[in-house]
Amino acid sequence: MAGEDGWIQALDTVFVMPEDYRDLTVDRPAALDTLRCAEPVLDLLVEAGLACSEQDGVQLFDRYDLFNVALASGSGSSLPEISMRYALRWMRGGPATWTEPLDWTFAIELTCPLGEGCGPDARWEHARLQPEAAGGELLGRRTDPAGATVTDGGTVIEGRGPVRFAGELRTRGELRTLVSPRLKSIVADFLAEDYAWARMPEALQAEYKRVLAAGVAPCITASLALEEEFRAAGYECCTRRGWILGVLDLAHSWVEVVDDDGVVKCVDFAFRKLTQYAQDADPELPEACLGSLLNRLLPTSISADGTMARHRCRGSDRTPGRRTTVRKVTRQ
Repeated sequence: MAGEDGWIQALDTVFVMPEDYRDLTVDRPAALDTLRCAEPVLDLLVEAGLACSEQDGVQLFDRYDLFNVALASGSGSSLPEISMRYALRWMRGGPATWTEPLDWTFAIELTCPLGEGCGPDARWEHARLQPEAAGGELLGRRTDPAGATVTDGGTVIEGRGPVRFAGELRTRGELRTLVSPRLKSIVADFLAEDYAWARMPEALQAEYKRVLAAGVAPCITASLALEEEFRAAGYECCTRRGWILGVLDLAHSWVEVVDDDGVVKCVDFAFRKLTQYAQDADPELPEACLGSLLNRLLPTSISADGTMARHRCRGSDRTPGRRTTVRKVTRQ
């Protein structure tokens, strides 16, 4: 259990939200529920600089700050620490468990952000799921309402919402390693910077030079930075947006590069960093993240900094509410 000093040290070392991205909307009871610390500890964090505002006598905090401080606290009892340990428990398995076929069901529900509902011009679009990009396959797909148009870029539904995309898919993996000395050197140099991982808004992650300068490299940031390095070295590559399945269905990004042997290699710095939050992760997994296709990744048709879902309503483009549920199917 981390003492008071452990919590203060965590605050001193983590990336905190800059003012232009700070969203102080989490009240004190919810903050305590996330941190699972004593009330005096939260008071000490506020005194030490944890961003906080007061409105009508109610303290408000940023959800990303709370998550990052809790994860770095070493308390062992905060909600982020417990959730990550549980979600990453599969990392204890060996290489065979990262490549075997896995079946999943998925459901994505999009809702209009306007409380009064959609206008007659409503249009919905979601990035196309592409399990085949990592050796998997889409087994079935349904939409509600029916009558969706599927394009290379995504699935489109016209009409009032909410709308739902659902189906079944299979993922697979394949162990691969980088063979190009130049690619190995670029990756080694990036790893040597020892960037931390942190949760933050996707728009901030896309400002990758700003985030890297702070010593942090979440998935979008790392993917865009490595893509730039690979392209500068003359390699064909692209970033990819998707999910890590089973990790709270966490939206995720990585970079794919064509190696000297002509094979596409998946370089996933952020996934590699996540292994440090697992309990007894297999020691071979971090290296596998630097080239392999892993059955826990679900690719989509968009780039790392692409928009997963769009909504057109009442003459304006809007960001829809999105709820994603992916469940592993247990084979008999």
